[in-house]
Amino acid sequence: MRTLGIESSGALGGVALLEEERLLDERIFEKGMVHGRDIAPAIDAILRDHRLAPADIDLVAVDIGPGSYTGLRVGLAAAKGLCLALGRPAAGVASVDALAHAARHPLVAVAIDAKWGQIYGALYERGVRVGPIVAEKPEDFARRVPAGALVVGDAAESYARLFPHAVLCGPELRAPRPSVVALLGLRSGRREDAARLAPLYLRPTEAEIKFRGPRG
Repeated sequence: MRTLGIESSGALGGVALLEEERLLDERIFEKGMVHGRDIAPAIDAILRDHRLAPADIDLVAVDIGPGSYTGLRVGLAAAKGLCLALGRPAAGVASVDALAHAARHPLVAVAIDAKWGQIYGALYERGVRVGPIVAEKPEDFARRVPAGALVVGDAAESYARLFPHAVLCGPELRAPRPSVVALLGLRSGRREDAARLAPLYLRPTEAEIKFRGPRG
């Protein structure tokens, strides 16, 4: 069973390939939200380096968010294109779940900088998500983070002052890794029709807000 993982929810994207649960290869893109340019060449390079063809991929796991709207659309488009062309299933993985799994800590608070004065957040106890994935003010989310929890995601850096009683992650846990997306997609057992995969948006897009105009 070979699983391709696609990560494009944040500033650092990448692709990875697993053989069962063994990592064959992982390519992390340069910072700068250029996933649309890099995904296809990176997949091609991994397959060529391991003497594989696209038809040797059995499952495509992709980060569905929350995260950058543009990045998510690019990653999902790549995953859907591959799945539809090859007749393979897909597995959607939440970015917060990928970050929490990589943390390997009993108490984890995933905090992704959502811009516009918000955090995409979720809390985990022993690897299990507790409560919903939220988009809320950083101060509101920080009040619910237990003392001693490990805060992962890029908001651990941008909003560090709000977590004085927590442990802040290092750079290695500020963005999801495609290898973890692939692993969680494989382990989930979900085999979805790629055409039905949708990004996890927790708030309207900027274009939708501008179109609707102010409420009142």
